[in-house]
Amino acid sequence: MPTYTQTAIATKKKKSIKLVGADLYIITDKGIPEFTDGEFGPFRCEFISNRGTKVWPGFVSPDLLMVNWYRCRFMATKDIKDAEVGEFLVQLSKKWEWSAAQKLWNYDGEAGFSKAY
Repeated sequence: MPTYTQTAIATKKKKSIKLVGADLYIITDKGIPEFTDGEFGPFRCEFISNRGTKVWPGFVSPDLLMVNWYRCRFMATKDIKDAEVGEFLVQLSKKWEWSAAQKLWNYDGEAGFSKAY
C-alpha cells in the first residue's frame, strides 16, 4: 500500500515555474542607489526599499531613518534563464557592493514573492 506521501507526490499537479527577476541587497553609504534603464541588460529596477519601507520611486520622508542596506527589485523585461541572473550579478558587482541575491519566480503565472509595500 502506498504511503500518503507517495500518493500526494503521484497525484500532485505540476506547476509551471518561470524565473522573472531578482531582489538584490546592495550596501552603500551614498544614499539610495540609482540605475539607468538598460544598464543591466534585461533587468530593470522596479523599486527600492530600506528597512521594509519603499524609498524609490516616490516620496521619501526626510524623517525616515535609513540604513546603508537597500533591497533593489530587478524584474526581467524578457524571458530569462538562470545564467542571465549570474551575468547580471557580475555586471552589477562592477559598480555596487551587494550582500545577498534572491531569485524571483512565478508559479502557474502567480508571483511567488511579495509585492512592494
